[in-house]
This record gives sequence, C-alpha cells and structure tokens, in this order.
Amino acid sequence: MTRVRRGYIARRRRTKIPSSFRGDHSRLTRTVAQQKIRALVSAHRDRDRQKRDFRRLWITRVNAVIRGRGVYYNYSKLIHNLYKRQLLLNRKILSQIAILNRNCLYMISNEIIKK
Repeated sequence: MTRVRRGYIARRRRTKIPSSFRGDHSRLTRTVAQQKIRALVSAHRDRDRQKRDFRRLWITRVNAVIRGRGVYYNYSKLIHNLYKRQLLLNRKILSQIAILNRNCLYMISNEIIKK
C-alpha cells in the first residue's frame, strides 16, 4: 500500500488551537482542547465565587467599623434596622462609606438609633 501524504489539513486542524499552557497541555491537540474546556469551566465557576467573596469582604469591613466604634453590637442589627427604616443601602456602598468616610456611617447609625 502506498503512503498517503496528509497535506495541510491535519496541520491546519492542529494549529487552530494555539495554547499558552505548559508542557503537553500546549502541544498535544486533544489535551489542549480538554484544557481549554477546563479553563472555561473554572472561569465560569470563579465568576460566581468572586461575587460571593466580595460580598463577604464588604460585610466584614462594615462589621469591623461598627464594632470598633461601639455604635452597634454587630453588623446584623445594623442591617436589620436599616431595612426597618427603609434605608436601602447595599453592602458595597456601606463598605465604601466605612472605608472612606467613617463619620458618615456613624451619622447614619445614629439616625437609626434616634428613630
């Protein structure tokens, strides 16, 4: 049987997937495809995890400022009273206020206490 010369088709198929991974993950076609899929799955999962982690960070920051001042006992009572007074400030904004302008957060909490 004569030898078949594959031509450019196989090369073109293999060079479709350039990779920046290390080792065989950048050289072997099947492994490159698997790594790409795995990377996309991880990226999708970690976008959700990133949202969760930031929310935890914001809650921790607000709690630390509130407890440090002694205005409230804890974070949960502050949030509960914010909702009771219908002050709709999300945790990200409260965190920014706690970092940049603590006096403003103290004023907000004092207003909640007065009412």
